[in-house]
Amino acid sequence: MRSVLRGVTLLLTACCAITAVSTLTARAADPMVEEIKAAYAENVEVKVMPKIDNFIVLFDQSGSMFLTEQGKVPAKAKVGKDIMSALNERIPELGYNGSVTVFAPDRSLIGPARFNRASFGQTIEGMAETGRIFGNRTPLGDSIMQLDGVLSRSSGKTAVLIVSDGENNIGMDALEAAKTMHGKYPDVCFHSVSLADSERGRAILENISQLNDCVYADGSKLASDPAAIDRFARDVFYTVRVQDVVVEEVVAVEAVAVVPAVVELKTVHFEFDKYDLTPMAQMTLDENAETLRNNSDLKVVIQGNTDSTGTEAYNQMLSEQRAQAVYDYLSSKGVAPERMQTVGYGFARPIADNSTPEGRALNRRSEIRPTK
Repeated sequence: MRSVLRGVTLLLTACCAITAVSTLTARAADPMVEEIKAAYAENVEVKVMPKIDNFIVLFDQSGSMFLTEQGKVPAKAKVGKDIMSALNERIPELGYNGSVTVFAPDRSLIGPARFNRASFGQTIEGMAETGRIFGNRTPLGDSIMQLDGVLSRSSGKTAVLIVSDGENNIGMDALEAAKTMHGKYPDVCFHSVSLADSERGRAILENISQLNDCVYADGSKLASDPAAIDRFARDVFYTVRVQDVVVEEVVAVEAVAVVPAVVELKTVHFEFDKYDLTPMAQMTLDENAETLRNNSDLKVVIQGNTDSTGTEAYNQMLSEQRAQAVYDYLSSKGVAPERMQTVGYGFARPIADNSTPEGRALNRRSEIRPTK
């Protein structure tokens, strides 16, 4: 009898374990991750990987953010809240620890806690859109210094998202505060969602973000362009890595079937450690843009590449930036964004010898390949 009971107990334990594993697997299938993967061809193995370990949203609720004068209807606090709500929907759940803090006064709304889109969305939804204006000055520098308590308990890379108009008018200088925190915590990156309506405010936020080559984003663009929200989410939170694809073969087969033989899209090259488009690259892309406008059914994948100088992680990011630079330029020349995808390969796909300057120059490139 005891052996029977022992067997039943073991069976139930196994069933519970299987159920638990199934539940964890189901939870792991984040819809945002699946959406990102779905943007690539079916024959491509895509990995969505976190760029950071932690993030802190530092949201300005000083009086200037609640002003509705100067054509600011709705108030900047409302615009910033809407941006964060839209961004929250585009961040894949990849295990970050996150928190949301507002000032002035300094107050923690959530976290540090594992990022969950639903709970963080509820927190953002509850943020104030109106508040005290007069006498409610902007201690941006002091609030940056207050992050020390959270940063001291964090490990790994941390993104601080400053959502503000940059009107630092009381307390410590904001740029000096950011320099102090960055000196103490080198793995911290200050990104700005700028709601500034003055040159002074813009300069403060831009200079803070330039401390460690982080992202400065114009809030008006984020508020009006969903694609800008997607780019911001990708630049700050995650990277996409493509594992050993057979795109070349598939593209060749499909190109013969669908793309006219006269279609030729030229490769552009980049200077060392840069993703800016040179005048020659722009001229080449002008030709490519005309070709794409004349072949309106043609879709392409823009493939960013680097030479082998530097770390794998850095070159992966640089290759994505190069692909994005081409995407942005072609989009500005009238090529519909939905016709283009971007992918970065880092230094994994050299076409020349990386041991020579000439070879490295050839490898610093973005190729534009038809997909159908």
